[in-house]
Amino acid sequence: MNYLELLQQLEAHLGYHQLPLNPAATAIKDLFESSPLHHDFSKRLAQSIYSGNRCRSLTDDVERAATFDAVAPLRLEALRHNRTDVDLVRTIEELCVALNTIFGDGEAAPKRSPPTESGQVIDITPFRRRRARSRA
Repeated sequence: MNYLELLQQLEAHLGYHQLPLNPAATAIKDLFESSPLHHDFSKRLAQSIYSGNRCRSLTDDVERAATFDAVAPLRLEALRHNRTDVDLVRTIEELCVALNTIFGDGEAAPKRSPPTESGQVIDITPFRRRRARSRA
């Protein structure tokens, strides 16, 4: 499978809103037809897979191991960042499942840990208005 075919399959799995591919793309710079939902992440993902597989054109072959190796740092960075929104976390998990489906279950498949949605809990007690007690 080549790079463009992989992205087309990812678009089919994740949806056009996540990866709006330009059907007339001839280079990585004109890969997206419009702005993806998570623009920065999608752009970095496309570039990371492209460079991780040592692609020189959109029709170069991609490999399972190189693709997962390219996605892993982006996934880890997003999961560890304290301001990553829950929708991006779900998108990343869906991306990994889609990649696993596209490439097929292989012996070298990374083991998935159950998704952990962590976040910072902020106590709002100090910010609540104090109710004035009625003296009647």
